[in-house]
Amino acid sequence: MKKLSAIVIFSCITAALPVSYSVADEAPDEPATEAESAETASPRVRRTQTLREVVYEKLEDARDAADGGDFDGALKTLERLESRKRNSYERAMTHNMYAYVYSAKEDYAAAVDAYSQVLEIRNAPDNLKQSTRYTMSKLYMVQERYDESLAMLSEWMEHSDKITADAWFLRSQIQYQRKAFDHSLNAVETAISMRRESGRKVSENWYLLQRAVLFQQKDYPGLAENLEALVAEHPKSEYWVQLAAVYNELGFADKELATLETAYEQKLLTKERELVNFAQALLGQQIPYKAAHVLEIGMNTGTIGRSARNLSLLGDAWMLAHEYEQAIIAMTAAAAESRKGVDYFKLAQIHTERQEWDKAFDFSQKALDAGDLKAPYQAMIIKGLAQFNMDRLKDAARTFSMASQFPEAEKVANQWHDYIESEQQRRAYIADAGV
Repeated sequence: MKKLSAIVIFSCITAALPVSYSVADEAPDEPATEAESAETASPRVRRTQTLREVVYEKLEDARDAADGGDFDGALKTLERLESRKRNSYERAMTHNMYAYVYSAKEDYAAAVDAYSQVLEIRNAPDNLKQSTRYTMSKLYMVQERYDESLAMLSEWMEHSDKITADAWFLRSQIQYQRKAFDHSLNAVETAISMRRESGRKVSENWYLLQRAVLFQQKDYPGLAENLEALVAEHPKSEYWVQLAAVYNELGFADKELATLETAYEQKLLTKERELVNFAQALLGQQIPYKAAHVLEIGMNTGTIGRSARNLSLLGDAWMLAHEYEQAIIAMTAAAAESRKGVDYFKLAQIHTERQEWDKAFDFSQKALDAGDLKAPYQAMIIKGLAQFNMDRLKDAARTFSMASQFPEAEKVANQWHDYIESEQQRRAYIADAGV
């Protein structure tokens, strides 16, 4: 989780001098926009009966200096004000202005100290103290003082007549940083529920915090619900892809494919990895023709690179679609790029399907020569079949004899070896009989 930015802090700092004790607000229920933050960060001080003219003017001068970036000037103005005798409200607002200046110059530790002085003034307005507690909680969080941040927010909640959705979200952020994930999840779900009940749109960041907690807990059903909300309310390609991945984790292959198809149709899959994953999902659901087209379109537009791996996958798609001409083109390019046995083996498979035995033999031999096959007996079986159909029975028998040394191929290889021996005997009998 990222730290709170200065602009978020400013949106919560009570720099204005309230008209009366009842004016200072508690934490807002809606995060301020940049424009709103700028406005609340430099509010106009309004003259009240509570503030004497001279105090009002000094506080206004300090605020103007801080807004202009003259922090030293602002602090000197406030220091001069310290020499005057002030009532409790004036002293509270002086400390409040100190906190505003320190926050503006990003000296958050000093800002916290100034806010603490507000809380120590016994007769300071309750609503001012409440807004101070809320802002202090955020300032503690900026400084990564999470236990103090939580304690201050808890105190704010104890004194609050209405705990806002934003406050619950802040609590969730703090608990996440404390790695108290159960508490963080409860808080963010409360915030989301309150925002929905109010009829207002839930912030994307709220869902992202919930997603982070659910991921920490490996709660995949919960992640699915979270991402379903994200794609519905804040549709982005990354959320569609993540939702598909969660469906895959849950074993919902149909939902995974439907999610990726929807994203593809909306042109939200724009990265190579996303498109390749979509093609693989199509192949997993036995839709090879569409998978091949997705890959070819991506390669033709330059979105998908013509790497050996991608070309091999394209060859698989065309082969499964029984489009052997296209499969040969793709696999030939893949083999030329990779020089791997697996790609030569796939070419041998294609030519076997087409009963092109000389090519099947050549590529099966290349596959074996590459020396990197995990199951070399498979290439031996194809090689033996090719030799048999090329009427090279002795060579075929030797190849099947070699394949029989692998337990996985022993039965099939021995059957072919025995069949070849019987065929050789049949031919010898016919030759001897002069038939």
